Amino acid sequence: MQSLIKRLPGGRSQLDICGLHGGSAALFLARTVAARQRSVCCIVPADEQLEILAQDLRLFSTAEVLVYPSFEIPPYTPMSPDPATIALRLATLHRLLNNAEPCIVLSSAEAVLRRLPPKSALGRHSELVMAGEETDREALIRSLTDAGYQICSMVQHEGDLAVRGGIIDIYAPCPDPAAAGPLRLDFFGDTIDSIRLFDPVSQRSTAELEEAVLLPATDILFPAPAQDQAWLGFLKKTAAALGWPRDRADHLLMQFEEHIRFAGIEFFLPLLFPEPDPVQTLFDYLPADSIMVFDDPAAVNQQVNLLRDRIMANYDEALQKDAAVLPPPHLFLDQQELDRQAARFPVLNLRPLPDPDGSHETLTLTTGDHTLLRQETDLQRKKRGALAPLVDRLMTWTGSDDTVILA
Repeated sequence: MQSLIKRLPGGRSQLDICGLHGGSAALFLARTVAARQRSVCCIVPADEQLEILAQDLRLFSTAEVLVYPSFEIPPYTPMSPDPATIALRLATLHRLLNNAEPCIVLSSAEAVLRRLPPKSALGRHSELVMAGEETDREALIRSLTDAGYQICSMVQHEGDLAVRGGIIDIYAPCPDPAAAGPLRLDFFGDTIDSIRLFDPVSQRSTAELEEAVLLPATDILFPAPAQDQAWLGFLKKTAAALGWPRDRADHLLMQFEEHIRFAGIEFFLPLLFPEPDPVQTLFDYLPADSIMVFDDPAAVNQQVNLLRDRIMANYDEALQKDAAVLPPPHLFLDQQELDRQAARFPVLNLRPLPDPDGSHETLTLTTGDHTLLRQETDLQRKKRGALAPLVDRLMTWTGSDDTVILA
């Protein structure tokens, strides 16, 4: 595997790699990051694969593993994503913009197709708070509500904000599971006396911090009030250009004017970020020297095609109902644009089998999985016990001076 990693291309070339099965794909990615000292972005076909791959990678790699999932809501429907998913996505984007060390980013076909807020918006709506620093408490609360936090009596979920006298509790996005949780800012006058992590159930402090970055709770970030008039003019021109029914357009514009985050507003994201600072893609957030990896590219492409069919079907249905909707290219990448964006980086295609029609160089590794061991364990369960076949294998592997990792 090490000799193969040394042969990986640079520039904007593509390479097919065959024969990686089970956890060997995670081991390959981990060693690639360690050897090349470059970030890796791996795209898998479905969101269900993200956490399994992330767990394997954290076993093999000391590099930070970031997960960027999809919203998992049907396109063009009046539904809003889970706040925890929003928080994870925003935390990952923030780490990509601020992480100086190589990392591993995992995303799915569905997630990578959706356009995102520009990088500048994330910075504008983030707040750095420090213990011992003077801070305008009321201005901070306004800033947090503008960034999508919902005021409540007790903080329990991502995006919650509670204010009690000189104490502000806030549940902000955090990319590190070990440090995730709500924060308590304890003010003494205009000074932040302390910043503590606390348990949302017991309300007891679990750790004290010197500083914290408060990311926005949503990617639905409205323009500053000073820009409202110009922005509303842009919205009216867009509605007219797209031929939206007058009553639908007026209702939508009213909600935008009042900065209402209604269910399904995610499908109007580009309207919040007009030129000269329009929406971007996940590829724009990646370090320029990143390596792109497609895990089973045939399955990824199949999933992209299924998603495109669903997007077009839901878009056509919305048009038949005279709904105000944005055309798919405003919101999603198509296959051609996905390929163009990926081609900005070196691309590795991890294929289960060689592509007979492939035009790229192919390197093959011989790896296995534990299918036979699982079958043998089931067969021997009653005769010798469930662990006997595993013990036999462990003795064989260690006798051959192989490295064995149990996880």
